[in-house]
Amino acid sequence: MKCLVTGATGFLGCNLVHELVLEGWDVRASGMHGSDTQFIEDLPVEIVLADITVRDEAETIVKGCDVVFHVAGDTSFWSQTEQRQKQINVDGAINIAKACMKFNVMRMVHTSTADVLGYDPEGGLVNELNGNFNYHGYGFNYGETKYQAQKALEKLHQLGLDVVFMYPGFLIGPFDHTLRLGRALIDIKKGRMPFSPQGGSSFCHVTEVAKAHIQAAKLARPGDGYVCAGNARTNMTYHNLFTKMAFVVNAKPPKFVLGRRSLILYGYLCELFSKLTGKAPKINPGQARYLSEQQYSDSSKAIEELGYEVPIAEECIRDAVDWYQEQGYEF
Repeated sequence: MKCLVTGATGFLGCNLVHELVLEGWDVRASGMHGSDTQFIEDLPVEIVLADITVRDEAETIVKGCDVVFHVAGDTSFWSQTEQRQKQINVDGAINIAKACMKFNVMRMVHTSTADVLGYDPEGGLVNELNGNFNYHGYGFNYGETKYQAQKALEKLHQLGLDVVFMYPGFLIGPFDHTLRLGRALIDIKKGRMPFSPQGGSSFCHVTEVAKAHIQAAKLARPGDGYVCAGNARTNMTYHNLFTKMAFVVNAKPPKFVLGRRSLILYGYLCELFSKLTGKAPKINPGQARYLSEQQYSDSSKAIEELGYEVPIAEECIRDAVDWYQEQGYEF
């Protein structure tokens, strides 16, 4: 079966391409023009780079495919990229969806995020039924744009689009070449991580999330959605996660937890500094607000219906560290 993977050069997309190849799929892998293809270029896949915000380019990569895994997304927290982020996360998703409808694609599997389902202010578990996006006003543009894309695709589903929504949690594992988690590991190893945010998240293994995408393409009901995040063992505070990371790399964990107000102030200072340097801030106020909440997820539905698995956090971290070390990073 012929499939397209958008965002194939990214963290989750790269893992998905590898899993699809293992299963024998005929894969067309796409990323933005100029993307680093080194981690997929030795695989038996067709690589076609494209700008999904351009309708004609989106149609070119979709045409001829039976299934489309739309994984592409801009996860930046830098305010200067917000306009481009909306173009990619919202307009790009709509372009891919409309191309799927035009060329009679059997199914579109859309990678959303657990952020779209919000968080429980009482610290409870969020799932596909009780989730409600409640990050409005946070300055959390990534979450806002993914929420907008979700609503747009739901409308297209009513017009005939066969789409399934995937809600990944905080991904950990191999092929993290943008150092999503790696920067924190490096800082912890070098003693440059003095504090943790007060919030928490639902941590998961990127390879298992990729496998769940494939199962969703095969088994899910049109319009359905699946949380692919953590469970009781991997829903935890960032301080707990950083402590486990420190143990794996034989380093000292952060000494204290920084409260919400202090973290937001730090975010403003980082953002101000970024305006002076022209470089992305280490954290901004929107991200600080986001990281101060406890976003815990319930992945039971994906576990039961897709065979999704949730390894313990230490296993996820070790797999990530092993990959970083293979790439020459020292921990």
